[in-house]
Amino acid sequence: MLQHRRGRLDDDGYNLDDASDGTGPIAAVSNVTPVVDTEDLVDARAVAEILGLSAPNTVSVYQHRYPDMPRPVVSLGRGRCMLWLRSEIERWAHEFAASGRMRPKRRVGN
Repeated sequence: MLQHRRGRLDDDGYNLDDASDGTGPIAAVSNVTPVVDTEDLVDARAVAEILGLSAPNTVSVYQHRYPDMPRPVVSLGRGRCMLWLRSEIERWAHEFAASGRMRPKRRVGN
């Protein structure tokens, strides 16, 4: 439902404003969600692998311990799926390792 507020009509994120040339209302989208390549989304298991962690639940420990670690771009709520951008995690892992804060990766097998 449209509500009138001082010359502006709002409808759930779409604003109808007067065009700058005075010809009438134009639509402008506010709060646009960024476009994400789904191929770049990774879950906690992949994040743990990228960071060299032994288990996916360790990712949440890192989220609390390191405030500069990228946050999930998708979070369906407590105890549910979270997804990160692989490019952000890889960039952060590189910076993290370069800073000397990252522990050496664990060896798998003998």
